[in-house]
Amino acid sequence: MAETVGVLDRGHVAVITGGASGIGLAVAEQLIERGMRVVLADIDEPKLRDVEARLTEAGADVTGVICDTADESSVTDLAEAVLSKYGAAHLLFNNAGIAGVGDAWTGDMSLWHRVVGINLYGVVHGIRSFLPIMTEQGIGHIVNTASIAGLIAVPGLGPYNATKHGVVAISEGLFIELGVTESPVGVSVLCPGFVKTDLMDDEPASVESPVGALVGAALVEGVDGGIPATDVATAVVSAVDDGQFWILTHDDSRQPPIERMQRAASQTNPPLIGEN
Repeated sequence: MAETVGVLDRGHVAVITGGASGIGLAVAEQLIERGMRVVLADIDEPKLRDVEARLTEAGADVTGVICDTADESSVTDLAEAVLSKYGAAHLLFNNAGIAGVGDAWTGDMSLWHRVVGINLYGVVHGIRSFLPIMTEQGIGHIVNTASIAGLIAVPGLGPYNATKHGVVAISEGLFIELGVTESPVGVSVLCPGFVKTDLMDDEPASVESPVGALVGAALVEGVDGGIPATDVATAVVSAVDDGQFWILTHDDSRQPPIERMQRAASQTNPPLIGEN
């Protein structure tokens, strides 16, 4: 697989979608400490400008770019803006995402389109826009944010589950594809559990699905009690340094995917809520 030593060197350029808050911002702050130049891409302009100003005032080389990752042309414009200002992109952190509480058969299809657009197509758009740049420059690394929900199925999160499983599959396939072609670009996939971020802030107060409503309340509680985003950022930076593909940030997230694969191998039905 690709040799990624040097990707996070001082003066190199990192591009982070969903960079104005949460995990994206925490990663940005750690990369800035290492002397990297950082491009923060986010759809929330007021929040982005506030963060950009704060970090710049502290001496960081930071550029904020308004970007809707669900829109291919917006991500293409982001890549062009990065090249225009810095001439390179060494790290891409495809991190923008939303929760999208709801099951597979109720609610408006607009929820599916929104979640798939941001969580899944956003990753695809990032890969297609930045991988050619990294390939040409001979060095780079792409980190895609999935979730523990990309390794197990969480009831009441149909759209979210689908997109995060998709991100895991795309990332793993890309890792192998780039390895076969001896590409200079590395790939990692981030599968965190609960992290204390603003992930649930834009979720509606109520959803049509009874299961979704139950899960939504549990998610709010879980996120509020989640690990700090800085802990996740440390794991991400370490993984890029080490050329590590899987990034699992929670010890208690390791066993459920194993149990799921064991059930699949034995053709045992999934447990219902409350069952062991």
